Amino acid sequence: MVIKFGMLTHPRFSILEEIRTIKKLGFDYVEIGIELPEGAPEILIRKKSKILNLLKEFNYPALAHTAWWIDLGNGYEHIREAWVEETKVCIDTAELLGLKLVNFHFYSVALKSEEYKPYHKFILNNLVKSLKEIVGYADDKGITVMYENSPTKKHIIGLKEYKFVLDKVPKLKVHLDIGHAFVENGMEGIKSYLATFKDRIVHMHLHDNTGEDDQHLPLGKGKINIAQVAKWLKQINYDKTITFEVFTSKEDARDSMLKFKKLLTS
Repeated sequence: MVIKFGMLTHPRFSILEEIRTIKKLGFDYVEIGIELPEGAPEILIRKKSKILNLLKEFNYPALAHTAWWIDLGNGYEHIREAWVEETKVCIDTAELLGLKLVNFHFYSVALKSEEYKPYHKFILNNLVKSLKEIVGYADDKGITVMYENSPTKKHIIGLKEYKFVLDKVPKLKVHLDIGHAFVENGMEGIKSYLATFKDRIVHMHLHDNTGEDDQHLPLGKGKINIAQVAKWLKQINYDKTITFEVFTSKEDARDSMLKFKKLLTS
C-alpha cells in the first residue's frame, strides 16, 4: 500500500463542515476527533447518517482520535475507572461510525511532573491496567487501539516508559507522533521510536516544532529535519497512514502534505 494522507477534524467546529473541508483539500481520509465540544460522542451519534455519507467520498477509511487529557493512569481508583468507562463510550461511537482504528494518548497528569517521579511506576501500572481492559473491549468489537507517544522531555518520561506500557499490553499498537518524539529528544528521539517500534506502528502524526514545545507548525517552520524523516520512513518501508496535525491553518496542513509527498518520491 502507498502511504495515505489525512487530516484531523477540529473539535471546536462543525464535524460535517470539517469533513467537507478536508475532502476539498485533497486528503485521502479523515481522522475524526471524538472530543468535546463538537466532537462529543452524543453529537457524532446524532449526526451519524450525514457523517457516514460524507465519509463515502474518501478513498480510504476514516479513523478515530480521542482527547489527549483522558487520564487512564489516574491515581484515584474511582476516577481511573470512570475514565475507562468514558473510553468505552468513545469506542462505541467509533463502532457506530465504522471506524476500525481508535487512538488514545500516553498521558496521565502525574507523568508530566518531575516532582511526582517516585510515583510514576504506580501510574504506569495503572495505565497498563486500564489499557488491558480497553484493548479487550475494543477487540471484541473488531476495533484496534493505538497509543500515541507524549510530547514530554526525556528527563521526565519518554520512550522507556512508553515501551514499558506497550510491552505489558501486547495487542496495543503504536501511533507515532513525529513532532512529539522531537520534543522529547530531537532527531535522535524520532530515530529511536522508529527503530524500536517499526513493526508495530499503524499510524503517524506529522507536524513541526522548535523542540521546545508541541507547537504543531507547518513542515519547514520548525527544526525537524523533514527530509531525514522521509528517508527513515522509506528505509522501514512504512506504508500506512500519516495525519498532518498542523494547527496554523488547514491550508498549511495541505501544503505540508504536498511537501512531504515530494520528499517521499524524491
